[in-house]
Amino acid sequence: MIYYVTKNRSLIESNNYKIITVQESLNILKNLTVIGVDTETEGLDVYTKKLLLLQLGNYNEQIVIDCTTIDVVYYKDYLESKNRLFLFWNAKFDLKFLYHHNIYPTKVYDGYLAEKLMWLGYPPGIHSLSLKTAGYDYCNIELDKSVRGKIIGAKYISDDIIVYAATDVKYLEHIKDKQLVKLKEKDLLTALNIENRFVLVLAYIEYCGVRLDIDKWKAKMKKDEAALNQALKALNDWVINNPILSKYTYINRDGDLFEGFDLTPKVKVNWNSQQQVIPLFKDLGIDTKTLDKATKKMKDSLDAKVLKPQRDKSPIIPLYLKYKELIKVTSTYGQNFIEQINPVSYRIHTNYNQMGADTTRITSGGKDKFAHVEYVNLLNLPADAETRACFTAEKGNKWISIDYSGQETYLMASIANDKAIIKELTEGSGDIHSLTAYMSYHEIPRDTPIKDIKSKYHNLRQEAKGIEFAINYGGDANTISNNKGIPIEEAQKIYDSYMNGFKGLQAYQKFRRKDWLDKGYILLNPLTGHKAYIYDYEDLMKIKSRFNPEFWDYYREMKTECPTCDTVQQVRYFFKRKSATEKQSINYPIQATGSMCLRFSLINFWYWIVKNNLINKVKICITPYDEINCEAPEDIAEKVATEMYNCMINAGKIFCTKCKLDADMSRLPNGELPTYWIH
Repeated sequence: MIYYVTKNRSLIESNNYKIITVQESLNILKNLTVIGVDTETEGLDVYTKKLLLLQLGNYNEQIVIDCTTIDVVYYKDYLESKNRLFLFWNAKFDLKFLYHHNIYPTKVYDGYLAEKLMWLGYPPGIHSLSLKTAGYDYCNIELDKSVRGKIIGAKYISDDIIVYAATDVKYLEHIKDKQLVKLKEKDLLTALNIENRFVLVLAYIEYCGVRLDIDKWKAKMKKDEAALNQALKALNDWVINNPILSKYTYINRDGDLFEGFDLTPKVKVNWNSQQQVIPLFKDLGIDTKTLDKATKKMKDSLDAKVLKPQRDKSPIIPLYLKYKELIKVTSTYGQNFIEQINPVSYRIHTNYNQMGADTTRITSGGKDKFAHVEYVNLLNLPADAETRACFTAEKGNKWISIDYSGQETYLMASIANDKAIIKELTEGSGDIHSLTAYMSYHEIPRDTPIKDIKSKYHNLRQEAKGIEFAINYGGDANTISNNKGIPIEEAQKIYDSYMNGFKGLQAYQKFRRKDWLDKGYILLNPLTGHKAYIYDYEDLMKIKSRFNPEFWDYYREMKTECPTCDTVQQVRYFFKRKSATEKQSINYPIQATGSMCLRFSLINFWYWIVKNNLINKVKICITPYDEINCEAPEDIAEKVATEMYNCMINAGKIFCTKCKLDADMSRLPNGELPTYWIH
């Protein structure tokens, strides 16, 4: 039965629903302990668009509340009750509109996140995460979504809109029950519990947004543009001054009657066109060939991964890479940020994607096809002081920024239980780059203290950074050879020395390379149960099942006679996917555990904010992976900072058990908390 709560007395009683009062609706709802929740709004921006409808109910009874005539606050106590479970689909969106009306549910179940957990690891498009698909898959019903387009811009709430709104909560409990059976089979109930808690705070982070100092940002933009022009001039000057590249320059001898003649050489290469730049690079002996993973054919590329290993071949490579870096900075972090300042909140509100990455890390940005907006990415901002300082607290507030210290190194050491790294972190200088150099390069005398390597063998320590990054995330001698442009024999020697020095890491990687193959998924964290599934696992196992001596004899024959045949292509596909998945199996658990540290920190910090009635006073602004940034009134800022630090340290204790994962709080030179982002 559909009930409609409204003060619009001009409505004629309908066969589709019954009009009731607020109190009557609460009387119907009071006996329900599991309630579906949904909203219909004018648009996606909570600050400029109105809440039109709030829907509450279950399969038997659905309450549709006309929020244009009924104050939704009448339902605040009900929605905040702790003995009821509220079911959502994509809760983050609905929660923001409830937060805007000072309604803060505490116990939620998000069917969208449940579905996402079961399909984590699969490429987009393989399985729809929509409520419409869930309705069909779990309840064998076709949810009609054609009415959705009528709601935005509708002059009145029609019967079909009311029925449509009610239907969106009708099946949520049935879907939940079916999902829970699958989630239990996959051992994902703990993971879902965490995600359902985390969505409460992530919605709040989106709602809070962050304040941008426009004057500082414009000054940064001007400086970035000047740096770009300087980089462009450096590129052009290098070409002009290189005689063998004269075919890429020209002189305009025609001149102009009013402006005179400019006989200085000009470069006729568009540096933003790969087609024009590649021939120039080839003339300089720079190799632009790389393997296209999609087509499995060689192609030309000017990607940094192709050029960086060759940076010693020509001075133009670092000049070009610097130019491309500044092109990205000026286009990605420019006027678009100013344009996304909300006209009501005067803050930037981006879109965060919970479990946006297969490691469960949140991502931000993306396009909104309805609002015609491409949200800015607040999680990948340049780390330079000038850019960060553009993000500021409101007047009367302090900015609190705390980030984990060397999070991935500590987590890797703890997860892999590597004695050498743990000892250096807990008893030594903590300089892992120097330790890596010591393990990798035996030209460093064995009696050299690790703390002295930075000063005595600075170059080798610098080289060790690349080795550390490559091997720790599944690379091998070939990776080192390609990245550093050194012979494979030399790279193999470095790799063997590294692995012999870090036995725990070696054992961890050996286990991770096999574990996914046995399970069909990457166990991201054993405490939470999050998993990244191998989307083509069954196909890989079918190919692998054919591997026997007779098959390999046939394969070698076909590789020579018909390299494009299915057998050869399947073998290539298997080993390509095996290599990629092994690296993911090594890397993902470390990144995912870091993501869990952030989740637990934010969940507990959110509970503290709610408990102390500090919502909308303490605003969580930006959370880039291993860092939390918030702002708080000056008189309580130190107390808030201490609590946030404790939340992060306590979360670290849960997941980093072999060594202490600490965190750094940014302060001004005088020890005070700043009013802007310091990193």
